[in-house]
Amino acid sequence: MRTFFNYLKDNFFAEKDRFILWLPVLFGLGIGLYFLLPFEPSYWFTVILVEILLALLYVWRYDAHKLFIVSALLIVAFGFTNIQVRSIYQEKFIQSPTSNKETTYLSGKILKIDNNTKGKIRLLLTDAADFDNKRKGLHRVTLSTKKNTLKQGDCVELVATLMPPMMPVIPNGYQFNRKSFFEGLSAVGYANSTVFKIECRTPASFSQKISFLIDDLRKNVTRKINQELPKDEAAITSAILAGDRNDISLSLNQQYRDSGLAHFLSISGLHMSMIAAMAFFAVRLMISLITPLALKYDSKKIAAYFAIFMSFVYLLISGGEIPAQRAFIMTFVVLLGVLFSRNAISMRMLGFAAFIVLLISPFALISASFQMSFAAVLVLIAFYERFSSSIHKFFKGKNVFKIIFAYIVGLLLSDLVASVATLPFAIYHFNRIAVYTTLGNLLAGPVIGIIIMPFVLFSLFLMPFNLYELPLKIVGVGIKVVNDITSYVSGLPNAGYQVLSMPFWGLMLIVFGGLWLCIWQRKWRLWGFVPIVFGVLSMFVVKTPDVIFSADGKNIALKDNFENILIMPSRGNDFVKQMWLEKTANQQVDKHEQEKIKQIYKGKTVDKNRIDLSCDENLCKYKNLFSWDKTGKIFIDDKELKLKDTDGGIIYIKENKAQIKSIRSNVGNRLWN
Repeated sequence: MRTFFNYLKDNFFAEKDRFILWLPVLFGLGIGLYFLLPFEPSYWFTVILVEILLALLYVWRYDAHKLFIVSALLIVAFGFTNIQVRSIYQEKFIQSPTSNKETTYLSGKILKIDNNTKGKIRLLLTDAADFDNKRKGLHRVTLSTKKNTLKQGDCVELVATLMPPMMPVIPNGYQFNRKSFFEGLSAVGYANSTVFKIECRTPASFSQKISFLIDDLRKNVTRKINQELPKDEAAITSAILAGDRNDISLSLNQQYRDSGLAHFLSISGLHMSMIAAMAFFAVRLMISLITPLALKYDSKKIAAYFAIFMSFVYLLISGGEIPAQRAFIMTFVVLLGVLFSRNAISMRMLGFAAFIVLLISPFALISASFQMSFAAVLVLIAFYERFSSSIHKFFKGKNVFKIIFAYIVGLLLSDLVASVATLPFAIYHFNRIAVYTTLGNLLAGPVIGIIIMPFVLFSLFLMPFNLYELPLKIVGVGIKVVNDITSYVSGLPNAGYQVLSMPFWGLMLIVFGGLWLCIWQRKWRLWGFVPIVFGVLSMFVVKTPDVIFSADGKNIALKDNFENILIMPSRGNDFVKQMWLEKTANQQVDKHEQEKIKQIYKGKTVDKNRIDLSCDENLCKYKNLFSWDKTGKIFIDDKELKLKDTDGGIIYIKENKAQIKSIRSNVGNRLWN
C-alpha cells in the first residue's frame, strides 16, 4: 500500500507543470456540485465554508501539502459560490406568474424576434408588466404570435395566455425550466389578440441598444442570404454565417444529425479557426506583394490584428453561443501570442478558455454544447501532444502526394478522435449515435474547407460594400453539395442509431477518466482507462421503464413484451410523447400498429402476446398492477397515486412490485422548480 502511495506521489509531483490545467476542472466541479444537490443550499453555509477555507489557507501557508489541498478545495468552493450567487441574483426578479395557464393583459419591450419550431413568430419581451405596471416577476416572456411588422426595441401591448416554463417530461430528462431560469425567462405563452405598438415608458438601456444593433445586423445578413440563395442552402448558410438556425427544416436538421455533420451547423472552433486563419494569411499575402510595406512593417502582427477583428465580428454576427465563445477566446489567445512574439500553449489555452466561459456563464457547464465542444478540443490537443513528433517525422518532406495523403489521414484521424470524445455526451443527451460520421466528414470536409468557409469570409468582408453576391452564391453551391452528402449518408442503414442514455454516474466516470488521460503526460495517465471502461459498462445496467406517465395522468406510455415503448392513444401533448420516445430510444409505431393499440385501448380486443394490457370503456389495467381511468386518475395495486406530488414520472415493475421514480423527486426542491 505504501509503495502504491509513493508511486502516486512521485508521479503527481513530477507533473507540476500540469497542475494549472486542473483549475477549470476544480472550478467546474464546484458548479456541478451545486446542480447535483436535491435542495437549495443556504448561502450562510457557503459563506462559512469559504471563510473556514481562507482561514486554513492562512494557517497552513508554510505547509506545502496541506496548502495544496486547501487551495484545491477553495477553487471548488469558488465555483460553487459563483453559480449560487448567480442563482440568487436570478431568483430575486425571476418568478413564474402562475402555476397554471392564465390569460391576461400584457405590455413590454421586444428584446428579440425569431421563430419557434413550428415556424411561428416568437417575441421575447423584457420588462413585461400587467395593468398599471402592477405585475411583478415577469422579467422576460416568450410569446408565439402571428406575422407582424414589429421590430426589436418596439414597446407593445396585447392579451396573452401565460404559463410557467416547461418542467422536465421524464426523470433525468432535459430541464427546460432550469434553462429558462438562467436565461431570465419568467413565462411562456401565446398571443390571444393583435400585438399593438405603444409608446415606451422608459428608453432602451445602452446594453439593449447594442443588442438591438447587433441583432439588426444579423437579420440584415440573413435577409441578404435569403435573397441570393434557394431555401435549404440559405437556411444552412444563415446558420454558419449568422448563427440563425430558425429556417432549417426538421428533415434537413435530422439529415445533418444522422450523417455526423451536425457540428457544422453550430458555429465553433471549425468555423472560427478557419475564418481567423484565412484572414491572417490573406493579409500577410497582400502585404508581401507590396515590397515597401513588407520591408517597413511586421506583416505577421498586422495580420494578427485583422484576424482578431474579423473573428470578433464573426462572434457578434453568429450570436455568441457557448462553442463560438470558446473558439473566439482560444483564437484570441493564439493571435495574442503572435502579437507578443510568444507561442501559445494549446492545452493551457483551452483551460484558460474553459475557465473564462465558466466564470462568465457558469450555467454553461451542464449544457451539451459546452461539454461536447470542450471534450472534442481537449482530446484532439491531447492526441496531438502525444503523437505530434511521430506525425511530423512520418510526413516530413514536401512531396505533393504526401501532402494530399496527410490531409486525408489528418481529416479522418481528427474526426475519429473528436467523434470518440463527444460520443458519451451524444448518448447521454440525445440518445443517438451517428454511425457513419467519419464517412460524412471525409466527404464533406474538403468542400467545407476549400469552398464554403473561404467564401463565407469573403462574403462577410464584402457585405458592407454590397459586393457579396458572387462569393455568397459560391457558398450556396458548396452548401448544396454538403446537403446532398448528408442526404446520402443519413440514408444509409442505421445511420442514426438510437440508444438508451447511460446513467449520470457512468458519464461522470468517463469524464473523469478522460480528463485524467488527457491532462497528465506520464504513464500513470493510462489509469484513466479504468473509470472509462466502467463508465461504458454502465450502459448495460440501464433498463427501459415499464410505465411513463404525465403530470396530469392523461398521457401514458407502456412497455410491450418486446421491450418497446408504446404511446397510448389518448389526447395529450405531442411534444411530450415525442420526448418520451427519444429518451427511451424508441420510434412511433406505424399506422397499422397504432390501430391495433387503439382497439386494445377501447376494450375491443386483447393481445397478450404483444402487451399485457386489458381495457374497458373507463379503465385500463397493465400487468395486473398498474391501472388508469380515462379521466386521468392512476392506480398502483388499486391505490390511487397522488399525481400532484409527482409532476409525472416512470414506474418499474418487478415481481409484481412497483418502483416509482417521480420527476419532482428527481429534480429536487430548487429555485427554478
